[in-house]
Amino acid sequence: MAKLSPEQSQFLKAQKISPASVFDASGLSQIERKRVMTALGVSFYYGGSPCAAGGHTLRTKAGHCIQCDTSKIAYQLRNSAQGHIYIAHSKSSGYIKVGYSKEHPQDRAAFLRNEKYGGIVDWDIRSIKFLEYDAGKKEFEIHAALEQFQKPVIYNKNGSLVECREIFQCDLNHALEAFKLATA
Repeated sequence: MAKLSPEQSQFLKAQKISPASVFDASGLSQIERKRVMTALGVSFYYGGSPCAAGGHTLRTKAGHCIQCDTSKIAYQLRNSAQGHIYIAHSKSSGYIKVGYSKEHPQDRAAFLRNEKYGGIVDWDIRSIKFLEYDAGKKEFEIHAALEQFQKPVIYNKNGSLVECREIFQCDLNHALEAFKLATA
């Protein structure tokens, strides 16, 4: 059984990561580690093999060193967080938006319409699913399933051009099926 070193404890404190979000994975296989981490609802582990770059053992569920690349922390937290996954549809354009929201997506629909996300004003939420964990991961799974239909749209947001990469141009039923498969 491994213990957090003073350096690791200080790193976690500096990154505002609770020690309760970190799991000792000593002696576990990758499959066992992921299963236990999911069951416990933790995002990071220690006690595995050290990384090649710095010899660190604090890692994400996927095994990425969070001490060498702190950007992995935000990615892991979003990826494993609870939240709502949704499919929004624009009747006027036929576009689909696959998204993630911590708030209820009906509020998100009003935001998308008011924001004129993608230059579109008639977004309507067509499917919603609340997930206790891995909501960001499921959103990306749906994006991957619809990748061939991705429709990058550039629009003017508060005087700046912004590219939307969560918009897809496909049949609504096809998007709903991808949603259903990923969130089952």
